[in-house]
Amino acid sequence: MPKILHVGDIHLDSPFSLFDVEKSQARRQELRGTFSTIMMYAKMKEADLVIIAGDLFDSEFVTRETMNLIVSQFAALPSCRFVITPGNHDPAAPKSAYLKTKFPKNVYVFKSENIEKISFDDIGVDVYGFAYIEEKYERNPLFERFALDNSKINIFAAHTDIYNRNSTYCPLKPADFAAFGFDYAALGHIHAGGAIEKEGGTYYAYSGCPEGRSFDECGVKGGIFINAEKRGGVFKAEFEHPRFCKKHYEKIEVDVSGMKTRDEAAEAVKKATVEKGYGRDTLLRVKLCGVVAPNADFAEKSITEEDAGVFYIEVENCTLPLLDYGELENDISIKGAVFRELLPMLESDDEGERKKASMALKYALAALEGGEIN
Repeated sequence: MPKILHVGDIHLDSPFSLFDVEKSQARRQELRGTFSTIMMYAKMKEADLVIIAGDLFDSEFVTRETMNLIVSQFAALPSCRFVITPGNHDPAAPKSAYLKTKFPKNVYVFKSENIEKISFDDIGVDVYGFAYIEEKYERNPLFERFALDNSKINIFAAHTDIYNRNSTYCPLKPADFAAFGFDYAALGHIHAGGAIEKEGGTYYAYSGCPEGRSFDECGVKGGIFINAEKRGGVFKAEFEHPRFCKKHYEKIEVDVSGMKTRDEAAEAVKKATVEKGYGRDTLLRVKLCGVVAPNADFAEKSITEEDAGVFYIEVENCTLPLLDYGELENDISIKGAVFRELLPMLESDDEGERKKASMALKYALAALEGGEIN
């Protein structure tokens, strides 16, 4: 019963440009730590095979520190085989790390845009795959029929987009690889990951990225571990979903209706993070919503990571001012004139327009009353 770990989209050496220099460096180091965690997990589970389904690196240019790390960790697990299929971020181009690096003997990298096979007879597994050799791969690599050895577990490793038929990143359908009779398709490219699906007799899944890198990649991230067997031509598997991420991105909305001060809003955010179970491993984007007094002080920069108990926080103030529209509409002063000017935007179907008008009205009224504008 071979033990197989499926991961992908690690994107080592990502820039993490969202953060300041110190936090960017910390996140890059943590991403290397995530790779080390994957290797530790493979060792702990005594994995026979690790499939990296594309985008191991964020680009074809890799730092020496990162390259030394992965080569040494591959070498430290000589009983495990590592199969890598280069993706659109790290294609097997002439100057890429894949072609310039001498990997240990237990590392196998697909280097052709055509389908190749790597056989591991001792564990009864054949892995089929291909490589991006440039940033795009617009054709179907399974254009040519070939026969599989049904006595073995047949795996298709692919960096592909199965959801967009017009994609420039190897657009395939599950029926494409199911038609060949693969037992499992180890997919990369879609960072959200997904459930284990089945098309015909073929199981398939995206492992997702093991570490989120932005608020487009929210949630706890990991990979897929497979206890596999094949007897009498029948494939059976048990699937697990281990966590590998050091940090995870999350987005929440917090209703601060009726609150007036920064401290009240900060306490509401803290309560929400505690209820969600978020902590120092969380990068958080908070949207403050609700109806508040025009003079409420919710400066977006004023709620900090310490307030929320998280590693990083962004706050967006989407509150609306609590105003007597009827009184303002009939007001003959400058206040009424400003309100009437903004009223079409305040009643717009566009949420962004309404927010912009609400904030403009709030600032205008504060200025007219001699209040402080944050």
